[in-house]
Amino acid sequence: MTDQYCAHNQLINDFIDENFEGIRAPFTAGFELTCKCNLNCVHCYAKPGRGHEDMTTNEFKNIFDTLVERGLLDCYFTGGEIFARSDFEELYIHAKRRGVLISLLSNITLLSQKHIDLFKEYPVEVISTSMYGYNEELYEKVTGVRGSFKKFMNALELLQKNDIKYELKFVAMEQNIDDLYKVREFGNKLGVPMVVILDVHPMSDGSMEPVALRLTPEQAFEFDVKDEGRNRFWKGVAKELLTGEIQMRPQRTMERFNEGYLYPCSIANQHVFITSDLKMQGCVRASYRKFDLRKGSFDEGWEYLQNEFINKKSSAGYKCNKCENIRFCEHCVANFKLAYDDEEHVDPFFCRVAELRREFVEKEIKNLLDREK
Repeated sequence: MTDQYCAHNQLINDFIDENFEGIRAPFTAGFELTCKCNLNCVHCYAKPGRGHEDMTTNEFKNIFDTLVERGLLDCYFTGGEIFARSDFEELYIHAKRRGVLISLLSNITLLSQKHIDLFKEYPVEVISTSMYGYNEELYEKVTGVRGSFKKFMNALELLQKNDIKYELKFVAMEQNIDDLYKVREFGNKLGVPMVVILDVHPMSDGSMEPVALRLTPEQAFEFDVKDEGRNRFWKGVAKELLTGEIQMRPQRTMERFNEGYLYPCSIANQHVFITSDLKMQGCVRASYRKFDLRKGSFDEGWEYLQNEFINKKSSAGYKCNKCENIRFCEHCVANFKLAYDDEEHVDPFFCRVAELRREFVEKEIKNLLDREK
C-alpha cells in the first residue's frame, strides 16, 4: 500500500528529511481548490453534497503567499476536480511565480488545449491521474459518469503527445481488481510512473461506505509479491535488514512512540492541508480537527495543529506503540479516527497486511542466509 499522493511526493520528502530534519515549517502543502467535481466516484473520501463556499481567488493567493513566507517548497492542488475552477490558470500561475514546485491531482476529463499551453509555459512537476479501469465498462463503474472514459483517454493522448509529465494511479477495489495488472502493463508501455493504491479510506465525514469496496488484506498482499516492482522493493528491505542498514522498527517512528506521542508522521509538522472552504488541517485525512482561516491567522492555526497533533500523547495501552510489524505497516491514526471515532482503534486491515509482509521478508532473509552457507 502507499499513502503517497504521487511519486514526486517521496522525492521531496527525502529532500526535506536530508536538509531540514528537526525544523517545524510547512515545507509541503496540499490545496483543495474546490469541492466541485464532474465525476461521482464510488470510493471518493470527500463528503458528498458539501454546501460550503469555495475559497475566492484572493483568499487562495493570500494563504499561498503566507505559506511561502513560512517556508513552502512544494505543494499539490487537488479537489473535487481542479479544472472545474474557472480561475485555475490564475491560481496556478500565481503559485508558479512564487517559485514553488506544483503537482496536480486531477481526473483530467476536463483537460483541454488551453491547459496544455499553460503547462508548456509554466511546467508542472507532474499531473497525477487515476485510471480506474482498462476499459470503458470498469472505468465508468467507478466514476459513475457515462462518457468519462473516452474523455480520460483523449486527455491522456493530449498529455502524451505534448510531453507533459504525468503519472497514472490505480485505486484497487473489488469493482476493478481484474484490471489491476492490465492497467499496470498499460502504464509500463507508456513509460510513465504508476502509483497503485491498495486501500480505500473512510469519507471525510467518517462514513465507512467506501471502505466496503476495498480489497481483502490477502488480495492487497498478493499484489505486493506478484508485482515485479513491489516484490523487488520488499526483497530490498530484507537485504537492508540483514546488513543492518535499517532496523526492524524505524528510528523516527520509534522515537516518537518512545516519547509517548500518538502521531509518528509529518502531520502538522512539515506538512499542512488547506480545504476549499479555507480550513486548515494537519493532513488531507485529518478532517476531524481543523482551523478556520476565515476567523483566524495562519500562525494561530499552526499553533492549534501543533497542540492537536504533534503534542498529542497516546494511552499506555496503544497497540501500535509496541508493535513489531510497524516497518511493514501503513497504519494511519487519522484513518482510525475517521472510521471508528477513536484514534487508537487500530484497523485490522493494516495489521494483517503488515503481518503478511513481515512473513515474506523474514522468509527472504532466511533464503539469503542459506545462499551464504
